[in-house]
Amino acid sequence: MRNAKDGGASESVWLDVDIPDYDSTPELDTDVVVIGAGIAGLTTAFELARRGVRLTVVDDGPIGGGETGRTSAHLSSAVDDRYHYLEQRFGRGGAQLIAESHSVAIDYIEAMCRARSIDCDFRRVDGYLILPPGHEADNHRELDREMAAAQRAGLECEMVDEAPLPFDTGPALRFARQAEFHPMKYLRALAEAVIEMGGKIHTDVHVHGIEPGRPLRLMLDRDRTMTAHTAIDATNGAFTSTLHLPLRQATYRSYVVAFEIPHDMIPHALIWDTADPYHYIRVTKGKHGHEVLIVGGGDHRVGQGEPAAQWDEIEQWTRQWIPAAGRVVARWSGQIVEPADGSAHIGKSPDLDHVYVITGDSGNGLTHGTIAGLIIPEMMHGKSPHWAPVYDPKRSHLHAAGALISEALKSSAPYTDWLRPGDVKALESIPRGEGATIRRGLHLIAAYCDEKGRHHLRSASCPHLKGAVHWNTAEKTWDCPCHGSRFDAYGRVLNGPASQDLEPLETPAEATRPAEIRTEQRDTQRTPVPVPAMPIVRDR
Repeated sequence: MRNAKDGGASESVWLDVDIPDYDSTPELDTDVVVIGAGIAGLTTAFELARRGVRLTVVDDGPIGGGETGRTSAHLSSAVDDRYHYLEQRFGRGGAQLIAESHSVAIDYIEAMCRARSIDCDFRRVDGYLILPPGHEADNHRELDREMAAAQRAGLECEMVDEAPLPFDTGPALRFARQAEFHPMKYLRALAEAVIEMGGKIHTDVHVHGIEPGRPLRLMLDRDRTMTAHTAIDATNGAFTSTLHLPLRQATYRSYVVAFEIPHDMIPHALIWDTADPYHYIRVTKGKHGHEVLIVGGGDHRVGQGEPAAQWDEIEQWTRQWIPAAGRVVARWSGQIVEPADGSAHIGKSPDLDHVYVITGDSGNGLTHGTIAGLIIPEMMHGKSPHWAPVYDPKRSHLHAAGALISEALKSSAPYTDWLRPGDVKALESIPRGEGATIRRGLHLIAAYCDEKGRHHLRSASCPHLKGAVHWNTAEKTWDCPCHGSRFDAYGRVLNGPASQDLEPLETPAEATRPAEIRTEQRDTQRTPVPVPAMPIVRDR
């Protein structure tokens, strides 16, 4: 058993669950390989396994070590991209499909909890959309517009006088039948169900490429290979799409601070405001008779903000508006992939035949991951789920041309970093436990000084599309500001679209000569989709 921490130095409140080890050697051949053991990969694997499909799940970290364990665990059909926006992009019918799919995803999770007796603190709650604190009391046109669009999309929502918070929120839009749960408890049970149904799971297995063909040939770490008829990229970073999807979506970091509060001080509910970036709030179980208030926000493009400052801003905001909030018990950050038009990319890969992709979670990764588990198995069995068109990765994005151009400019601007000096001039200037870039001639080096004072040098060039990585002092990671790839302090890839580690340097670079880069093998040790009746035995 182990903790699922694998996305940075911070730890969420959900990492209090021991996760079984699945560290056996993967098979040489399988019918379907699912890459990624978060909620998207494991839901898809379960739905395939119960249909009798021979499958293998691989992940380069522990179960849930990616973004599932770094969420705030909202289960919401009131999606982050407002329905009046989605209606403009996809029409009224498309907005209705999006609302229906997220509602069914919540129903599915609830049904799984009941059928398999999963104790994951699942609870139905209301959701509330509010204006930012301090707004003008009569200025709620945004809420009126969203209520009309959400009702047209088929959601049960209404305007109420206020949200259940200890300050005057003013009018709030209440969404019925939202939910909360403990994502890692649910994921642990989901992994057990996959095994029970005959599926295989292997962790600490890194896939760094897929060679097209029939069968597909997967390139694994330590010079290993694996073949499969079909592959599902459930990494969220879409490493199987070098250009198509990274140019149609943008990566953000979002920040969360958890506070100890007295029991029943704030009712269990999901709450968001309309600020940009917005704040989101919920309550979960705590210890010793207390509960935990979870407050998030501070979103910014990966590698383009001040991570530690976002936690400070959230704490300051919380103590201003909820002064009874107690001590901070945890703080963490997570990766959000924002599609230009607001809808996730779930379906056949635009780049590789016989490959499916799940990405573009847009802040609703738990429901989007569940939706993927309902859509993709149906598609693989020759059916046409009626939700599929609004999630099709191959769809046109011209209806979101403005967002495409805006995000493309944000992705391109950081390439000028190659013309700038490094963060420091000498390795000795880097404090222990920190990283910095240092320039040696034409080379930009990502240098990390460990707690013993040893320096670990990597090329600062992201192996995806050659952006210059930035040091993230909050998470102790190297973050690419162009398309959001992330690497740990030693250069190991954590988030795609990059699939390779940062290139290591042969020796500490001296000021009088350029750095030499070598290749090093990775060391992993360091049709309508109804809510299905949850089977207890495998379908045949």
